[in-house]
Amino acid sequence: FSGGLALKRKENGRRVYCSVQSSSGSGSGPPPAWPGRAIPELAKKTWEGPKPISIVGCTGSIGTQTLDIVAENPEKFRVVALAAGSNITLLVDQVKRFKPQLVAVRNESLIAELQEALKDVEQKPEIIPGEQGIIEVARHPDAVTVVTGIVGCAGLKPTVAAIEAGKDIALANKETLIAGGPFVLPLARKHNVKILPADSEHSAIFQ
Repeated sequence: FSGGLALKRKENGRRVYCSVQSSSGSGSGPPPAWPGRAIPELAKKTWEGPKPISIVGCTGSIGTQTLDIVAENPEKFRVVALAAGSNITLLVDQVKRFKPQLVAVRNESLIAELQEALKDVEQKPEIIPGEQGIIEVARHPDAVTVVTGIVGCAGLKPTVAAIEAGKDIALANKETLIAGGPFVLPLARKHNVKILPADSEHSAIFQ
């Protein structure tokens, strides 16, 4: 991360812990953009029509609930980018229904399967694999708000990327606050970003 901080993972039996610690010699700023894509400037908090959102963890509980809300309120929200882990079947259905501009899959071995499933889709999204794809979804230039529903420590990097791109955050990843709070919250203030709880656990933490 910027500011000489790094994400550390520790395994203890079946549990995995993550924390943000200082690291010497680390670079500053967000990761380089995917080839052919520029790192977006800070997001403008104005838009025309339905509010554009990105969803990180779109096939999980928070992601699917968010898409249900979008489907019920098309005049209020539109989806510009989706990121999933490995549930290609559900992701394909979501792409066909919501027509995002960008799609990411953490499991890079499934990209060919996704491309094949979308071969007959008229409005094909850009597809970026792996962690870099998740980050590009989080900082998509058209998104105003990013819903972060990805589970575990993997949600911390895309959340930071979204904040550094000036996106407001609907947060449903408790590791971001538990492990990264001392870093993430000042970063959000620096970039004038709102962090809003997206489930009951986060609401309790904020209260």
